[in-house]
Amino acid sequence: MIHVNQLSYHTGKRPLFDGLTFRQPAGSIAAVLGPNGRGKTTLLRLLLNLQKGANGDVRLNAPAAYVPQLSGALFNYSVRTMVSLGRIRHLPWYASPSRRDHDITEQAMADLGLTRFADTAFNLLSGGEKQMVMIARALAGEPEILILDEPTSALDLANQDTVLSVLKMLAAERGKTILFTSHYPQHALHIADYSLLLFDGTQAQFGRTSALLTEENLGTLYQLPVSVVPVNHPHRQTCGVIPLFR
Repeated sequence: MIHVNQLSYHTGKRPLFDGLTFRQPAGSIAAVLGPNGRGKTTLLRLLLNLQKGANGDVRLNAPAAYVPQLSGALFNYSVRTMVSLGRIRHLPWYASPSRRDHDITEQAMADLGLTRFADTAFNLLSGGEKQMVMIARALAGEPEILILDEPTSALDLANQDTVLSVLKMLAAERGKTILFTSHYPQHALHIADYSLLLFDGTQAQFGRTSALLTEENLGTLYQLPVSVVPVNHPHRQTCGVIPLFR
């Protein structure tokens, strides 16, 4: 579903990617992990052709939607209006939304538990609620691929769990292919089938999350000792990631 072959990109100051190659299957979730400044956001923009200057072959074999890092809205629209903006790419010039467009907007809000906020101004919402609105807006565009840049950034633990649960549901029940960046390897262990580790320099590694997120790899990735420990959970086997701060 997402095919990247021999992707190379230089910022002008230094190379970010040199021959990056990976393939993410349809209906899976993949996490992109790496330190600040390593190029996680740049990679997403290259995949979506929002940034030029790269060499190599990038193919998204289905319609995609992008959820950038959370920020305030330029205009203080209602939640319903914000979500309906996801339908714009389906509308001819100067056309008004159809009944189907309205129905898809309402369904996207319902899917994300936002119906009760439909008439609320976007900027009055909490950070977690705003992020859910942005995901709903992307869903309203009927993509098969969702690409998200740090979807849990600046959210408390409860809101992080809500967003991650929604992403997991969209892949498992709707067959969406999801690629997201994160600073939290725990999030990758929680929901990601695959992970892409962007090490220092231009080195990168893609593979199954369960095999890739080892103490050695995470320690190299973040230049900090990391412990990956099993966690007792009544419903599933899982692991916790503990940074061993100096």
